[in-house]
Amino acid sequence: MKWLRVDSYSIPIILAVGLHLSIVIAGLLTIGFSDEEQKKPKRPPIVNATVIDISQTIIGKREAEERAANQQAAALAEQKKKQAEQNRKKEAQRKALEEKEKQLARAKQQAQEKAEAQKKEAEQKREAERQRVAKETESKRLAQEAEKKRLAEQQAKDKQRKEEAERQAEEERKRQEEATRLAEEKKKAEEAAALAAAEEAKRQAAEAQMVQSISGLINDRVTANWNRPPSARNGMKTYLRIYFLPNGEVRNVDVTRSSGDALFDQKAVDAVYKVRKIDELSEIDSYVFERNFRQVDLIFNPQDLRN
Repeated sequence: MKWLRVDSYSIPIILAVGLHLSIVIAGLLTIGFSDEEQKKPKRPPIVNATVIDISQTIIGKREAEERAANQQAAALAEQKKKQAEQNRKKEAQRKALEEKEKQLARAKQQAQEKAEAQKKEAEQKREAERQRVAKETESKRLAQEAEKKRLAEQQAKDKQRKEEAERQAEEERKRQEEATRLAEEKKKAEEAAALAAAEEAKRQAAEAQMVQSISGLINDRVTANWNRPPSARNGMKTYLRIYFLPNGEVRNVDVTRSSGDALFDQKAVDAVYKVRKIDELSEIDSYVFERNFRQVDLIFNPQDLRN
């Protein structure tokens, strides 16, 4: 046989397969024994249990109260539901009764209308018979009345058209009068504005002239009360700011710009204080005084100085 030959690999293969099978079987048996050892039961632990009535605990009482409240709420809801159902049934019965009464009223009204229609039809038949009997005379009379009516309607329409034309003419007249009035008012307003502007210009010119006059008067009186110091020379100027009271009195004097000579400046200030009061200031309007003479800037520049 070929598998018994020396150069054949059949015997080594059979031996190898047998060895592997033996190893697999031994492993399975070992695993089986280890599982059995692990599955040996342990001694159960000893447990001491005490039975507690949960209804006697705080949690049990609270749950009991909640159940009672829920049952009471459910009973109240059921009662409301029944009451609502009863109300709904009563409302349905009331509406059904009202609908029935309305139907009876409509039936009664329809019966009355039918009777009235039958009565009216009978009257119309009698009237038609009467008109047929007096047809010729009645036709003539009706024609005359129709003509009179047509003429009256025509006259009414003519009168209405005439009144409408008069109304429109009156409205147009009022519009023209209003336009004329507005134009006159505008013209008067423009004339008044022009007059006011002229008066304002005139007032401002008079005010400017008066301010210039009083300013010259102040300058003259200050110059008249000035004592020339020995150091005064031509070209010296002292800038003064004079503060007046409403009655014309001199309240204060400041030198805003020096001439360069202290004695010259002091003599100019002394000259202002010597004036003491300008009576003309008490006679002018208060707003003119406040605008022009509450404080006066004066350039003191005498012209009769030595070189």
